[in-house]
Parts: sequence; structure tokens; C-alpha cells
Amino acid sequence: MLTLAHLQNSMLHDVIKYLLSAGALALLLWLLRERLQGRRLQARRPTPANYRREIGWSLLTACLFAGASLVGIFWVARQGWSQLYWNLDEYGLTYAGYSLLLMIVAHDAYFYWTHRLLHQPRLMRWAHRLHHLSRTPTPWAAYAFHPGEALLHTAFPILFAFVLPVHPLVQLLWSIHMIVRNVIGHCGHELMPRWMIRSGWFDWLTTTTHHDLHHQYGRHNYGLYFTWWDRWLGTEHPEYRARLASAVGLTGWVAAHRAEAQRG
Repeated sequence: MLTLAHLQNSMLHDVIKYLLSAGALALLLWLLRERLQGRRLQARRPTPANYRREIGWSLLTACLFAGASLVGIFWVARQGWSQLYWNLDEYGLTYAGYSLLLMIVAHDAYFYWTHRLLHQPRLMRWAHRLHHLSRTPTPWAAYAFHPGEALLHTAFPILFAFVLPVHPLVQLLWSIHMIVRNVIGHCGHELMPRWMIRSGWFDWLTTTTHHDLHHQYGRHNYGLYFTWWDRWLGTEHPEYRARLASAVGLTGWVAAHRAEAQRG
């Protein structure tokens, strides 16, 4: 039986997870502000009102995530309606690892398509516009969603537990990965090391530049973790690769990527 104490503990867990992730990165950016000045993606600076709005809505979202997850995942599982399981030995550690990877890939697909849906004019005005008030996002914007959008996001782990067997530890690791990647995507500084970009082996991962362009222009770059869907469906910003190369100081690559975008 779920009690008020369960709900309070769940909310505390999600709020702390958000505050630690966003706060740690915000502190790191402040400590390294001189070294990272060249990697800042926008000349525009967020205002104190931006910070207050982002933190306020993010805290509300964290509470909504906690409540929806508690009811939609754990209570539903106790009724025997989903495939959440409690004993890791039941499927083994190998399956747990595979299910975590699959959950991340599936979430990226879910996010891409729901994100495009939210950009339909009516849904944009009703819900998603609030998130786009952060034209110059900060780490604190990671959860700054309208309640309707927040509930759409929290539906994913609930649905996933209906489709495949999943352990609570996998759900926890997925949620940590999700908030960390979200915080990085909104931090306003390109943090990917130059060697990773130069190698070309990590081209399938989204970067801060990728999502920052989405906030600047409101179109293109709908993916969360991976660049696959945007490239497959032609929704990647045409300047993305050139902007990324410029952000990390690969000046020789900028012109090449811009010429490639013009040919494309």
C-alpha cells in the first residue's frame, strides 16, 4: 500500500537528483568560467528571472516525475500489471545491462517523436513554449517543463515496464543517465573533448551545441541522446557540425562542414 511517506521519499529522491546534477555542473562551469569562455555557445546571458523560472518549474517537474513513477511503475507492478521484477537473479546481470541500453535507445526514439509532436502549433502554445522561454538555457533548465509535458515524459518508463521486464535498478540508472545528459545538453558550453569530435567515432552522440541550436531557433535537432533520428529524417540543423567545430576550436573544419551543408 502506498502511503504519504512513500510519496514524500520519492519526491525527495527526484528533487535531490535534479539539484545535485544541475548544481554540480553549474558550480563546475562557474569554477572553470575563464577556461571555458571560448566554449560558450551564446553571447546572450541568462537573467536572474531565467534562473528562477527554470528552477521553479524544474522542481515541480521533479515532484510530478516522482508521483507519476511511484503510482505508474511501482503500484502498477504490485498489482501484477507490468513486468517490473525485483530479483536481479531472475534474469541475470547480462539481461539487466542489455535492458538498460535498450531503455536508453528506446527513450531517445520516444523523445524524438514526442518532441516533434510538441512542436505542433497548438501543443507548442499550450505546453512546450514554457521550455523554450529558455532561449539561453542553463543547467537548471533540464526539467523546466509545463506539467502536461512533464507527464508526457514520465510516461516513458511506465510504458517500458509494460513492454519488457525491467528491474528497479535499471530504472534508476536510466533516470540518472537521463538527468545528467539533460543537464549537459542545457549547460550553454560545449563540453565534448576536441579529440572525440576529431575522431569521428562519437558523431552519433548529441552535444550541448546540438540542443543549444534547438533552443536558439526553435526548430531542428529534436533528438535527446543520439543524432540518428535527426539525420535520418533531415531535421538536423544545417549549421550544426560547423558550429560544433567552431565551439571546440577546430577552425579548419568549420569551412569544410559549411561547404558540406551547402552541397546537402
